Amino acid sequence: MNPFNYYNSFLPNQKLLKKYFKVKSNYFFEKNLFNFIMYYSDITKPRKKFKIYNPTDFSIEEMASNPISINFLKFLVMLTKPKSILEVGCFVGVTTMEIASILETGSKITTVEKFNDFARVAQINFKKNKLNKVINLVNEDIKIFLSKTKKKYDLIFIDGDKENYLEIFLKSEKLLSKKGFIIIDNIFNQGDAINDKPITSKGLGVLRVLKYLKKRKDLKKCILPFYDGIMLVQKLSSKFK
Repeated sequence: MNPFNYYNSFLPNQKLLKKYFKVKSNYFFEKNLFNFIMYYSDITKPRKKFKIYNPTDFSIEEMASNPISINFLKFLVMLTKPKSILEVGCFVGVTTMEIASILETGSKITTVEKFNDFARVAQINFKKNKLNKVINLVNEDIKIFLSKTKKKYDLIFIDGDKENYLEIFLKSEKLLSKKGFIIIDNIFNQGDAINDKPITSKGLGVLRVLKYLKKRKDLKKCILPFYDGIMLVQKLSSKFK
């Protein structure tokens, strides 16, 4: 195999995988690819009612994960049917509500947001969309929350406080149910985690947890290279070790 094709065959905007696409512009290809995925995956933009924290600083797109990423998370939730979910960092609650809206009866999601203003707006959004009984919002630093809670979770979604991703993972792992798994978002950190020496504290925090996970042979790890990178982590059963 041509080495160039080998290294580029996992990214859909590369030359090998757009061989028959008629337009040469990467921008046009990526725009059409995005719309293609949205259309055939039946993905629509969020239709929830939102109170915007600061519309001059944040758009609705910036206040949530990419819609394709959200669709993937929802698919995982529908597939695994978790009874209890923990979300680390909810911002103003866009992703939280998308997940909460498809939970089965009796299932709940706990989301931890340390910033008071974001937590206040998120709670308003939850009530506006009648999801406040399914979502338990905790306005607290995640490290404090993880240190004192004893509840077990079937799914833990880590998407906040990237500087402390390793500490958060270590504490979260102890709270996993037997068949639970962890999702770590933004695992590329806009490319900084790929650098040998990250230039931001967030990139360094992400790289720390990656290096730690690399040493753990008792864990199954899967990185999906869409949006800013999503990593799935689950403890291996004895027969796979």
